[in-house]
Amino acid sequence: MSDFTPSAADLVNGKNQARVAAWILETFGIEFLRNGHERTLRAVEEVVELAQAAGVPKEVVHRVVDYVFSRPAGDVEQEIAGSLVTIYGAATALGVDAQGELDKELARINTPEVKERCRRRQAEKRAALITGDSFK
Repeated sequence: MSDFTPSAADLVNGKNQARVAAWILETFGIEFLRNGHERTLRAVEEVVELAQAAGVPKEVVHRVVDYVFSRPAGDVEQEIAGSLVTIYGAATALGVDAQGELDKELARINTPEVKERCRRRQAEKRAALITGDSFK
């Protein structure tokens, strides 16, 4: 796995990964930006929410999880690439402009009130995961 750090040029040129990294850094700090386990869990949560929004039954999602975990783990870099290809494919199939929606989402989450709500929500999720309580 390589050690990628977005550059200032990436941010100036509007590279999506740099834009997102800057938001995570500003909102949560370096420890969250560098926590691959936590960032991956957030990705899983968002993809499950996408499946829910698209009408995929919960039982089917559970079967997919069981299927994936019945196989050997893949390579992180390839799985990131596959995830991005799949998200863009899902956006196309669902009639969504992925880039346009990303731009709108970054504008929305860069407001002070949303940043604070994200920080509060993250603290609640971490507490729930530590205690074993469910989070809502």
